[in-house]
Amino acid sequence: MEILFNKNVDTKKWRELLDVSTYSSPFQTPEFFELYNKVENFSAEVIAVERNSKYLALIVVTIQKEKGIKGFFSRRGVVYGGPLLLTNEKKSLDFLLQEITEYLRKSLIYFEIRNNFNYSDFKDIFEKNGWKFHDHLNVQLNVENKSLDHVLAGMKYNRRREINISIKEGAYVRPAESQLEIEILYNILKELYLNRVKLPLKPYSYFINLFKSKIGKVFIVLHNNNIIGGSFCEYYENTSVNTTYYVGIRDYHKKIYPTHLAIIGVIEFAIENKIKIVDFMGAGKPNEKYGVRDYKLEFGGDLVEHGRFLFIGKPLLYKMGTIGIEFLTKMK
Repeated sequence: MEILFNKNVDTKKWRELLDVSTYSSPFQTPEFFELYNKVENFSAEVIAVERNSKYLALIVVTIQKEKGIKGFFSRRGVVYGGPLLLTNEKKSLDFLLQEITEYLRKSLIYFEIRNNFNYSDFKDIFEKNGWKFHDHLNVQLNVENKSLDHVLAGMKYNRRREINISIKEGAYVRPAESQLEIEILYNILKELYLNRVKLPLKPYSYFINLFKSKIGKVFIVLHNNNIIGGSFCEYYENTSVNTTYYVGIRDYHKKIYPTHLAIIGVIEFAIENKIKIVDFMGAGKPNEKYGVRDYKLEFGGDLVEHGRFLFIGKPLLYKMGTIGIEFLTKMK
């Protein structure tokens, strides 16, 4: 087996692996790799395992850090979706994990793999290489062979009623069409993160480049020709569309729920394009209350527990960073 990095990874062989792997997602595509390398303060690495001119395993690691002092204590590698593998290729995964930890651990404090698939068959290989499994929930809505009416019927009554009321009041959702629409939607999202979520938000360049990417899809919610909400998504044909961000202007109108319609836009897109899964991208930890989880479940999806794998390369800095970031967050 041979290990390949970045420019040495052949795109044609990469796509061939995507075509046959049951772990394919938009986050392990050449387009996502290119997207992350266009954003300031972000980058991505791609590492592949090859044997007999075929790729057996591949992983896209996004390199992230916050600005200022947070950046020193939060230098991390995040893998969205999970590694791209062939069934039963434990040896290639073993080789891949050894290589990526050795290659990146010198510059990063920790690595995290946020699974969108069930990797339980490979758990022993992760543990062998020093990766710890952590419970983490997600909500996934299967829309395969379903109509929008079918999906709506599976939602909580109040959610379905609020969607119908919003439409009757003249609100609607459609794909974004211009850079100006992306900028307006981004500013709505930025305000939410600044005043309520109080977590770092990716820079504007990420969102505009996502809009231009072949794996990106952006939906906007309009009322009286005004943008009042929307959603930013990544998708992979026939497999999944992933709701990375969605937002609506808070208390915009007592009978209009823009965030609901932002998600409806994603669901309609999945159904129309024969995409199997609408992935809500995270629902917190088990046994902990999490309002976002409750909200996502009201759209009729299933609660799944694919968990996360964590590798800590610098334990002392990781502990200091965890304490420090919690303190800075509380001070906001």
